[in-house]
Amino acid sequence: MKNFYFVGNAHLDPVWMWRWQEGSAEAKATVRSALDRMKEYPDFKFVCSSVSVYKWIEDFAPEMFEEVRERIEEGRFIIVGGQFVQPDCNLPSGEGFARQSLYSQRYFYDRFGKTAKVGYNVDSFGHNLMLPQILKKCGMDKYVFMRPGPHEKTLPENVFRWKSPDGSEILAYRIHEQYCYNMKTADELEEKISKVSAFLPEDNQDGMIFYGVGNHGGGPTKQNLNIIHESKEAHPERNYIFSDVNDYFEKIEKRKDTLPVWEDDLQHHASGCYSAVSMIKDLVRKSENALLSAESANMTAAFLTGKKYTTKELAEAWENVIFCHFHDIIGGCSIEEAYTDASYMLGESISKSEKIKNSAHQTISWMIDTKDMSKGYPIVVFNTLPNPVESVVEINKYAKSITTSSGEEVPIQHVHASSFLTYGRENTIFKASVGAMGYSVYYIKENDTEACENSLSAWDFGMENEYIRVEFEEETGYIKSIYNKDGGRQLLSGYGAVPCVIDEEGHDTWSHAKNYFTKEIAKFSDATVKVVENGPVRVMIEVTSKYNKSTLKQYFSLSAGEKSLDVNCEIDWHEEHKMLKIAFETASVSKDVYYEIPFGVIKRPANGEEEPGYRWLALKDETHTYAIVNSNKYSFSAIDNTMYLTAVRSPYYADHGRAPNDRCRFSDQGSHRFEYSFLSVDNGNWQSVINKARKLNTKPDIILENNHNGTLSDEFSGIYSSEKNVQISALKRSEDGKGTVIRIYETDGKETAVTINGALLPESLSVNITPFSVDTYYIEDKSTEWRKVLMTEFEI
Repeated sequence: MKNFYFVGNAHLDPVWMWRWQEGSAEAKATVRSALDRMKEYPDFKFVCSSVSVYKWIEDFAPEMFEEVRERIEEGRFIIVGGQFVQPDCNLPSGEGFARQSLYSQRYFYDRFGKTAKVGYNVDSFGHNLMLPQILKKCGMDKYVFMRPGPHEKTLPENVFRWKSPDGSEILAYRIHEQYCYNMKTADELEEKISKVSAFLPEDNQDGMIFYGVGNHGGGPTKQNLNIIHESKEAHPERNYIFSDVNDYFEKIEKRKDTLPVWEDDLQHHASGCYSAVSMIKDLVRKSENALLSAESANMTAAFLTGKKYTTKELAEAWENVIFCHFHDIIGGCSIEEAYTDASYMLGESISKSEKIKNSAHQTISWMIDTKDMSKGYPIVVFNTLPNPVESVVEINKYAKSITTSSGEEVPIQHVHASSFLTYGRENTIFKASVGAMGYSVYYIKENDTEACENSLSAWDFGMENEYIRVEFEEETGYIKSIYNKDGGRQLLSGYGAVPCVIDEEGHDTWSHAKNYFTKEIAKFSDATVKVVENGPVRVMIEVTSKYNKSTLKQYFSLSAGEKSLDVNCEIDWHEEHKMLKIAFETASVSKDVYYEIPFGVIKRPANGEEEPGYRWLALKDETHTYAIVNSNKYSFSAIDNTMYLTAVRSPYYADHGRAPNDRCRFSDQGSHRFEYSFLSVDNGNWQSVINKARKLNTKPDIILENNHNGTLSDEFSGIYSSEKNVQISALKRSEDGKGTVIRIYETDGKETAVTINGALLPESLSVNITPFSVDTYYIEDKSTEWRKVLMTEFEI
């Protein structure tokens, strides 16, 4: 007998062709409708994901929320998802995914005494390979999705075992055709049943049918339910089950060992969403980084000064960010007004983060002993990253000389100041060295700086430091040579930093069914090249090039002691149905291209297809790795040995294929800023690339202090990993306020014995981490034992 599991649901986009305020109103109506249907149909069950929906009901309609609670206890209102929204499943950071479930699963448990067991992202546009591990370590071992569909990705079966590189495995089900089906006649239901049956393999005649009115909410109607009941009476040869999804998976679990195993990501759908609406990508990246920095600063201040850790404020700020992970927000495919709202949310989170971080840093810096006025005026440089950094920093002051806390003079350089038109002076840059989650104190002296050895130089069309020599072509401004002096080799096979204009006429906002952006029609050219900085700390060349009405400024810089070429970009973009890519023709002899994904790395073919990534992509041959890291971009491609960073694209807002009128607006018009770096390293582990990406995305913070008494020393480093292939992702106070939580992940596929120690840890953590694993550990205050927990900080 065929079993059909009918899953009543209402896909509720909190934002899409409407603003979130309208989405929250629809949440009330949708949940009210589902509760009313339960009174009328005793066998009806309703599946509801997204903690944001539950929180709106709790806030707007407390009595209805109590009714929801009763139906959950009864087992008819079904919690799924374990996330704040149905996020884009490619673009958030690893910690972003962890926080989706940290706050959501804890909310479910606090309000209802249970957590979601089934992951539920039925509308998301693709699913990264680390998701099985992330979901499992957030308490979910089943997953329901729909995209990519059969026309986009061939799978061995609609239900399968999905495995992450660490070996974590979950049961996954791909919905056939629709997550919401609003049948209005018996014939329509028969047609749906026939299609689902044809989709099922011969040895598995169990299928799920998701029904109800969706996108703008609504849910199952009386008509839907009556048609199902009538069909059930008319077809006793079928078994109709009003399902909560778990019913289906319990049945499938019995034959799990016979199911096929999928060990890849699930792509591609809506490849244009990796780059649509640059502003939202920029703010999500900034807010995730800002929150992690605030947590780090909080931990350091709590240890050094006894300052209270701001758990509640951080959670509130994270909620804005994980709401904006919603696939139609971060994916850039909502109406234009939605992005004004999102900018307010993310701006609020960034502001809260900066306030928390500044409060922590000011508290620390005020307790550092800087009373010795003979040393000069103190500059406190803070590093919130969990790895030490050496970085060029800039102070809002013209300094004659700067020394370390031990009195050693450091090279300085005077550069353009934003306040120049008021004060008529320059700022000062120098290179600071700061420990992980720590600080260092430098001092401004009144005497003139002494001459220092200078490894940097810049000339009309080139520049170099002790490791790299870069040469530009005069007419175009393209890089014609990047020579690695240390290894004696050329890093390019052709040109680098080439701004390529791609025609994407015919692509809608999502770029439905169009996954390649390879129709190059022009390059920015007509360049002017000039040296704008030339000193002992940094050399910089400005290249300005043009295309049509658009202007691109790329500020290329080399810093003393650095092995990367750093680029700060400003583009004034006025193109329509076009895309800008930055191309590097590398000297790699391999076509193996790697992309950073949440908590991991994935290898994909260098075939020109547009791919999602986090902070970097890299070509890797037997001896060398060539990488581009960036500050706020998520879309890349590679063809043979050429890597492309997608910088900006300009479809209409919310273009789903209809003919536009004269009031439709193109996205991403005007000014954009982004940074990227090009580097090549000897092969080994990924640490150099990951640490460069971290350093580019999270800059040191500076406080210009004064001379005062204090109890803290001039330097502090808070944490250390003994192994290069084991990265520290987060260090925080636990959500229950009773302990400390650390999350680590392995990057190179090696089982590793690692020790994490440092003053910020109550006890050193010594563990074996398995290949590609993401592990979370908790230690209770006054305890000496760490124990492994879920990412939600619940017991495993």
